[in-house]
Amino acid sequence: MVDSRLRHIAKSVTWRIVGTLDTMLLAWVISGSPVTGLKIGAAEIITKMILYYLHERVWYRLNFGLDRKRERRKRLERAKSVAENITKQSFKINREKREVLLKQQPIVVWFTGLSGSGKSTMSNLLENELHESGFKTYALDGDNIRHGLCNDLAFTDEDRVENIRRIGEVSKLFVDAGIVVLSSFVSPFKEDRDRVKHLVGEHRFIEVFVDCPIEICEQRDVKGLYKKAREGQIKNFTGIDSPFELPKNPDVVLKTAGESPQESLEKLLKVVESKISLRQNVEV
Repeated sequence: MVDSRLRHIAKSVTWRIVGTLDTMLLAWVISGSPVTGLKIGAAEIITKMILYYLHERVWYRLNFGLDRKRERRKRLERAKSVAENITKQSFKINREKREVLLKQQPIVVWFTGLSGSGKSTMSNLLENELHESGFKTYALDGDNIRHGLCNDLAFTDEDRVENIRRIGEVSKLFVDAGIVVLSSFVSPFKEDRDRVKHLVGEHRFIEVFVDCPIEICEQRDVKGLYKKAREGQIKNFTGIDSPFELPKNPDVVLKTAGESPQESLEKLLKVVESKISLRQNVEV
């Protein structure tokens, strides 16, 4: 469990009360004057409470002494033990029947790239085009997911992994429902992207690398996130103090700094439309 700021404040106050009472008693015993003890206690309570709070916040940001991989392994082991007592249900209405009903092959179009590279923009353009052509789609976007399904996650490496894991599971459910899923997430780690690909099936996964220089991304940054990250106000920001692992063999590369949105859209449509048409002989 991650300690909140309110919890740190409460710990600071309660510990300071204990510490101040101790200081007052010692000062009284040493000086022989209860008034001196009260004065010393009053003088130090505020300053040490502030120092303790700041000390807690510094340690909160440090990974020293924490085995996050071990914590994650334990969580996975607990989840595995629960899963062993659960039986997966089978239903008569399956993905194949939904495909026939919806007249399309469900896939996941996974947009990855730096913040500000144009992932959401291209996802929106593609969805509009597919919708106009009669395809059933659903867009999953990083900001929207963080407001709901993943609002308990921060931006540590461990939480980023969990964020993408959850999104992968949701994407798989949409694919099972016969929907074309457009997922737009920074998803900086190759292992996480590969895990989603394996989860939904390689033949149902299109990796789109929205390739844009970080300098251009910063110029487009209306939220001021890059500026805050460079000033240290935001920690673990991809491209600044957290890495982005480049896709090795993406299905589509969009150079959004050098090509128009329409040019990028046409590149996308050539790949996506051939995948989602029922006329294509896709392995199921």
